[in-house]
Amino acid sequence: MKKSARRQSYVARKKAQAIEKNKQNRKNFPISRILIPLGILLAIFLFIKGSTRVWNGKDKVSFVYRENDGSVGVTVLDPILSEVTTLVIPGDTQVEVARNYGTFRIKNVWQLGINERIGGSLLAETVTQNFLFPVYLWSEDEAGLIGGNILGVLNFVFFPGSTNISFGDRLQAGLFILRIQEIGKSTVDLGTSRFLDKGILADGQPGYILSGPISQRLTIYFSDNQLGNQNIKVNITDATGSSGISEKLGEILQVIGGKVVSIEKKNTSPETDCLVSGKNAEVVKKISNLFDCKIVNTKTSFDLDIEIGKKFAERF
Repeated sequence: MKKSARRQSYVARKKAQAIEKNKQNRKNFPISRILIPLGILLAIFLFIKGSTRVWNGKDKVSFVYRENDGSVGVTVLDPILSEVTTLVIPGDTQVEVARNYGTFRIKNVWQLGINERIGGSLLAETVTQNFLFPVYLWSEDEAGLIGGNILGVLNFVFFPGSTNISFGDRLQAGLFILRIQEIGKSTVDLGTSRFLDKGILADGQPGYILSGPISQRLTIYFSDNQLGNQNIKVNITDATGSSGISEKLGEILQVIGGKVVSIEKKNTSPETDCLVSGKNAEVVKKISNLFDCKIVNTKTSFDLDIEIGKKFAERF
């Protein structure tokens, strides 16, 4: 009995010591072990969210890039249909370069933009104006995105080279591409698909030529997922003093899903670039990004109202 009592006393004492030790451990446990990792995760989340400019999981996102063989690719990501489409423009395609730089083969436009300190914007603007593909995001190369392999996507996200695509948008685009199955990916070569004509270019050598209007089979890839069903009415006020500018602008807007109902010609405004306003704030923001327009609060009865002047004509 004495031995049993001593045993029970020993066990009780050990339990009490264990409880006290646990209390002490909880008391001494540094809360920083929880707060620091949580702080790091929160900082990463806020950084990604703050650096995501375009991707919202609903709208199509398109960007242009150069390929190693001189071709130019335009990739369209469609979150609604879960599709990735890449249109390939042969490098020996003759184009009228944006900002009035003249006639070049498109494979030379990237370097021209670098030489003129414009960067890839010159290529994006040239593609938009010649092919009516509304694109303003650009990258130095496609970095394996077409193949959709994880190494290529990581390279695009973390080592993209020269680009105006934010880190958050690159990350979202990369994750989206990795989720898409092969059946949802397609590539259209404008040369082999006969969307371009073969001919002798301005430099006397053979290449590809744009002839006639751009096929709707190509522009349909760029129709806005939301704008297309909203019957967006557009008014363009043209104070450029140049012919054809507002008409080409209207064609691009119609590709997205806008309906140009009015083009008003005014006296040339030398100091005006591009001003955009409208009843639909979401559309206004999209057009501001696409054409680098300043958003103003001008009252208008139109969903979208764009005023363009001489400065716009000089860079269009």
